[in-house]
Amino acid sequence: MRIIGKILVGILASLGLSVLVLSGFFIYFLTKTDSLPNQASTQQESMILSMNLDAGFSEGRSGPNFAPFGVSGQISLQDAVIALRRASKDDKVQAVTATISGQSLGLAQVQEIRDAVIDFRASGKPALLYSDTLGGELGNATTIYYLATAFDEIWLQPSGGVGLTGLAIEQPFLKGFLDKIGVRTNTVQRYEYKSAAEAFTNSEMSEPNKEALDTLFGSIFEQIVEGISDARRLSGDEVKRLMADGPLLAQEAMDGGLVDHLAYRDEFDKRVEDSFGGGKNVSLRRYFSFGLPDETLDAERSIAMIHAVGAIARGKSEDSPFGGQSGIGGDTLAKAVRDAAEDANVDAILLRVDSPGGSYVASDTIWREVVRAKEKGKPFIVSMGNAAASGGYFIAMPADTIFAQPGTITGSIGVISSKFIFEDALEKLGINWSTLTYGENGDIFTPSRDFDEAELERVNRSLDAIYEDFTTKAAAGREMSVEDIHAIAKGRVWSGADAKRLGLVDELGGLSDAIDHTKVLIGLTPEDLVRLVPYPKQKDPLESILDALEEGTLPFGLKSAIESLVTLTQTINTWVAPLTRGPEAGVLYAPSLIVR
Repeated sequence: MRIIGKILVGILASLGLSVLVLSGFFIYFLTKTDSLPNQASTQQESMILSMNLDAGFSEGRSGPNFAPFGVSGQISLQDAVIALRRASKDDKVQAVTATISGQSLGLAQVQEIRDAVIDFRASGKPALLYSDTLGGELGNATTIYYLATAFDEIWLQPSGGVGLTGLAIEQPFLKGFLDKIGVRTNTVQRYEYKSAAEAFTNSEMSEPNKEALDTLFGSIFEQIVEGISDARRLSGDEVKRLMADGPLLAQEAMDGGLVDHLAYRDEFDKRVEDSFGGGKNVSLRRYFSFGLPDETLDAERSIAMIHAVGAIARGKSEDSPFGGQSGIGGDTLAKAVRDAAEDANVDAILLRVDSPGGSYVASDTIWREVVRAKEKGKPFIVSMGNAAASGGYFIAMPADTIFAQPGTITGSIGVISSKFIFEDALEKLGINWSTLTYGENGDIFTPSRDFDEAELERVNRSLDAIYEDFTTKAAAGREMSVEDIHAIAKGRVWSGADAKRLGLVDELGGLSDAIDHTKVLIGLTPEDLVRLVPYPKQKDPLESILDALEEGTLPFGLKSAIESLVTLTQTINTWVAPLTRGPEAGVLYAPSLIVR
């Protein structure tokens, strides 16, 4: 029996080693897929690019990741814009096709992709879109349809519809409910338009909030109507009339001039095949992974590309190889700006912001590094995404040039502080709350009671100081007086179009426009090649795993297995590294991305 047992142990040990080796190879090639030379672009003579717009686009830098310990099928907005831009000049690309039915994009992202598709069509190549139904079944599809109008032809399934109904704003107010359970809030804000806490403090929308939202969404609504009107050759009144009749059945949409063909998917596919029969369907993500021809890899100028996506917090960003970006760590982003500013090979810095704000202190940490980068003489450009509000605008306002889409939520120059008070709720529940205080204000932020008069004065003093700092720095960055900034601040949000009119941003346009503008500032033309160098410097995926091991952020149960696999994979790396070397190895993500 002992002999049999030893044999079984030996077999199991061999199997375990085999699994470990195979897993090591799997992780290695997973981390190196994007750096392998890709010859598909030279082998495929004719292509039709396909986009699944329902999948959406992530904000953030390009490159491989492990989310969720695999490969995300979502392409970044940056990569999508660059891919469409490249495709417009690529003779092998015949056309672009797309599908969409539901809402997955913010308005500024819609405008970004819409502009990119329109620019692609300007090259003389067609773009066709198919939808089984725009907006789901009896859903609102106003912004979806707005995006669809970027295409030459809109095809709709006969049983589908177009949810072109206009826009609406809904907000729940919880004060009545909180009153019933004995919870109050004490909110201090600068100023009347800083309405983030109204859901807890009010029973209905305040007049300043109504005014701000009416201006914001009124601007957005007119942008959408104008875009649809121009694309479909309808008057603004005709578009609004169709919205008043929406949601529309397929035939009603056809009769109203909103779609071009009523057909099923197989009929759409046949139309594409008949028109571009020699072309092979290639996803936009796949096309982006194709390397550029060797002769175009000699770009001499570099732009640092930094992404600020999510809420702003103090400390480091908590990104993981097993998930995407979780927000903006003030220390991490500040270091990225500082490193880019100190890199002698970087000619300019481009910061992409998509943030609703967050910590004032963290925002100020980043702001300081933006100012210092400008002092080094490097052009600093900001491109705003769906939102650059509050802290998101704070980190953008010192830039040399700020780009925003017409629909970008911009501004919210203000500050707010809220304290929930559970005093009455504790009494109703029969909970006694005892406090021992050391120092006069030791319990100033306790939820068991409200602020007293002296404490509230101290809180107001802090908010006054923050608001003064915000408006003073905004005035300096935008070369305006503090009084003029205060008049358009007070916590108010604006559309990008209104922000341009008011001087909060410099140009209307997307990431592609910001890249072209930055090229000109460093002595290039928009047609010249440039390298986009990602900051913070991207870690090797194996390094990311080791960091996760050190910080204890790996999913439970994976630590010991990953430690072994990482060690093995690093060994494998020395064996097969020569396989990854080629004329295009590392071009796409490390150290930079070539953009024409």
